[in-house]
Amino acid sequence: MPPDGSPPDRSGTKYMFFLNNIRHQSADPQLTGRDVLGQGGFNPATDHVLIQVTAPGSHSVGLDERVDLTEEGRETFWAFASDRIFTFTVDERGYEWGARTISEAELRSITGAPEEKDFVLERGDEPDLVIDEGESADLGERGTERIRTVRATTVIIVNAEEKRVEGKRISFEALVKLAFENPPTGPNILITIDYGDGPPANPKGSMKPGESVKIKNRMSFDVTATDRS
Repeated sequence: MPPDGSPPDRSGTKYMFFLNNIRHQSADPQLTGRDVLGQGGFNPATDHVLIQVTAPGSHSVGLDERVDLTEEGRETFWAFASDRIFTFTVDERGYEWGARTISEAELRSITGAPEEKDFVLERGDEPDLVIDEGESADLGERGTERIRTVRATTVIIVNAEEKRVEGKRISFEALVKLAFENPPTGPNILITIDYGDGPPANPKGSMKPGESVKIKNRMSFDVTATDRS
């Protein structure tokens, strides 16, 4: 604050926010929901639902409700062509969303859940459902849906045998140990690894020592040891 006690001059300040992953700027630190939608070209605003991510948590913003862009961690918004708000919880924390479905990537983005955690949709009348990468959860089945996070375990196929591993990545060296009870060694031993049915980031390919890849359920690996002598 200036020495005379007057408010600081912020006339040239730009306040940043993100709407559907697109960066916007505003000269005004306080905007209405209508203003945010208008800057993104979502017109008429009355045809849309605006969601603010509060890290963690999310809630709907009314058209005439004001949001403060100076609050850290409150600058991310999502707009939906919708007239309905869907509610769900993740680990007992409440969220609102503007579409009937929410993807695993969107869940991870708005909750900040780390990669080594899985999202599990609780279902009372049938087995709970793990929401894998590339998949979505239906939020319109039974009112407020309940989702929890658990330490990720993944079933992969190594040389035609099922193996259960923790986490969402696996290294070359870990795969060798899974493939061979006593891994072959020696200067003339060449071990190769090829994989398929992987996640979108790496659907198929090969690995070298020291490398690791993202994994998903039922991803397959062929680990081969060749004696070049």
